[in-house]
Parts: sequence; structure tokens; C-alpha cells
Amino acid sequence: MEIVLGIVLTIVAVTLFGLIFEMIMRQRDKRFLDVPPGERLDVGGRYVHVQRNSREKSAPSVILLSTVGGTSLDWQLVQPKVAEFAPVLSYDRAGYGWTENIPGERTPERVVEELHEVLGAANMPAPYVIVGHGFGGLYARAYQAEYPQEVVGMVLVDSSHPELVVENDHRQEVRRQRNILRFRQIGILRQMLPRVVTWIKGLDKTAQQQYLAVRMHDVPMTLREVVSIFRDGIDLPGDLGDLPMRVISRGLVDEIDFSHRWREYQEDLATLSSRARHIKIQEGNHYLEFDQPDAVVAGIESLVKQIRYGDDAVADELIDEELTEEPGEVAAIDDDVIDNEVLAEEDIIDDEFLTIDKIVARRYGQKDVVKSTQPEDDLAEEDAIIGGEDDSDNATSGN
Repeated sequence: MEIVLGIVLTIVAVTLFGLIFEMIMRQRDKRFLDVPPGERLDVGGRYVHVQRNSREKSAPSVILLSTVGGTSLDWQLVQPKVAEFAPVLSYDRAGYGWTENIPGERTPERVVEELHEVLGAANMPAPYVIVGHGFGGLYARAYQAEYPQEVVGMVLVDSSHPELVVENDHRQEVRRQRNILRFRQIGILRQMLPRVVTWIKGLDKTAQQQYLAVRMHDVPMTLREVVSIFRDGIDLPGDLGDLPMRVISRGLVDEIDFSHRWREYQEDLATLSSRARHIKIQEGNHYLEFDQPDAVVAGIESLVKQIRYGDDAVADELIDEELTEEPGEVAAIDDDVIDNEVLAEEDIIDDEFLTIDKIVARRYGQKDVVKSTQPEDDLAEEDAIIGGEDDSDNATSGN
């Protein structure tokens, strides 16, 4: 009996210590949350945090969409470089980062409509190249399906796939997110997060602390956002015609079985359009915008120039650039995997498009770019979980 009592008292003591520790650390986090890095835009009477910048004023604008749990901070290594050749905007979805929360379920349709309102309020030069990472890729495709006249190009960065979403048991996902919320309350998640969020190791110390503080703050929103998609799936067009696209994916995934399926999903995404190009990064984790930002920028830039000037002009410009630059180290690209017969005639001039990939790789010093290819628990429980987390401490939402 004494042993049982001792175990119970130890658990209570550790839990109390964790609660106090977490309260203290949340106060510390406020120094990173009080001042947003961008601007808070008035969108229909609510504030949305956006970061927009550009040295180049002409369309298309590049719109950066983060994955679930992500914010505009996810693009901090990519956005400044994109701004050198296109207007660019990243933003925090409702309840994330420095954007005000909105009550209700976070369905893809609602996310798309809110993005449309943000772009209108931000006065970004239309049309747009939509760039989506992870779940952001699903939102990018959903936006293009709803507003096809506004989207002239798409870049999917290690994007999720609708079939992958369907494969997941949403009840298990709800339970997993519930456990994460519990760990957050007693300080365990804060101790674990730096060991999980390894993709920010290249940032300076202050930037890392800010990123981790925002991720901790945004944990309750993640459950609200994933429940709808995992429960209901997402209906997206399977054919994007000749929409110019880039699919940028990692070459390796830790889990062998999942790695094989992930590669298949990425290859399938590259067949969505007759003008899609698949760029495989040999080394890099899921967060390629942190781990391989230059490769992501190169993919976006080649697509923007393709849209602005046509494929022939892009090839000529980049070939001229190669001739004027000092020779550099070129990434290994396997030309044998290219099936020219399936490429649209206007998309390729002999072997020039392959040369584009090589030149882009050289320009950014990217050693790892390889192969360019074509081609519930019940609802009551969910509501209880979603409503059970008190996010009144969300300083950045203004609530």
C-alpha cells in the first residue's frame, strides 16, 4: 500500500511541477509572440498576419501555404529569395501564429475561402503561383479547383496526397492529438519539441526560440484543422490539364514501407498536369523549405519564368546565364529517366529543358538535386476534445 501511495504522490508531484513549469515558460514565450514579424491585415473585420515583400512588381505573385501546424515562419529561408524575382506572400491561417482565431470547424472549403479573402485584401498582383508544403499542397489544389482563373502555376513541396489522408484512421489521429494536448499542459511537449523539430537547426538561436514558441502556441489549432480532412477526406480534381507545375519531393523517408508509398504518391502528383516536372531531392527531410531552401527557390523561379516568358525564353535566359557564370559544381541528374514522348511538344526543345534543371542546380549550388521526371471516435468525442482545450492564453490571436 505504501508503494502504491508513493507512486501516486510522485505522479501528482511531477504533474504539478510540469504545470508550473509550463505556466512559467508560456510567460517567457510572450516576448516572441507579442510582436509579429510581418503585418496584421484587416480582412473583413478580423486581423490576419501576412508577410509580403517583393523587389519585382510584375505578376504572377507567389503565394506560400504552410502545412498543418505551420505558419509564415516556415518560409523564412525561402521568401526573401523569391522576393527577388516575384511578389510573394505568406500568411498564418486562422488561429495560427499572429492571426485571430475563428470559431467552428476548419474545413478545406473554409480555408480556401479565407485565403481568397486574404489575397483580395493584400492586393497581390494576380494571377498567382500557389506553393503548398505538406497539407498546404492539398489547400493549393483546392484553391486552384475553386478559382482556376486565378492560378497559373503550382508548386507542391513534399505535398500530402488525398489517398494518404484517406488511409489514416481519423479516430487514431484524434487520440494522438488529444495526447499531445495533454503533454502540452504539463510541460512534457515543450521538452520533447526541440528533439522533434530538427529542421530548424540551421536557424540562429533567436529564430529557433521564436519558431518553437509559436509551434507550442499553435498546438490546439492542429487538432481542429486535421479532424475534418482525416474524417471526411478531400475531393480534388485528378487532372489539371496543362497547368505549369513543379513537384519537389525528398528522396528518402525514415520508414522504409512508408517511404515506398510516399515516393509513389509524389510520382502520382507529377502526373496531374502534362506540364509538370518532378524534382527529387536526394537528401532532406519533409521540411524541404528549411533543409533545402535553394532547391525550393530554384523550382519556384523556373516556373515563374516559364509562365512569364514561355519555355523557349526561360531556356534561352538560363542558358545565357550559364555561359556568363564561372563553372560550378553541377548536380547529378539522371537523364535516362526522362520519357520525352510524354512531354508536351511546346514544353521541350530537344534537350533544353533538361539543361534548365542542370543550370538551376548549378546556380544555387545544389548538390542534392537528382532526377527530373515527367510524366473517430464519434463526433461527440471530437467536439469534446476540440472544445476542451482552453486557448485563452493565445496572446497572438488577440483574444
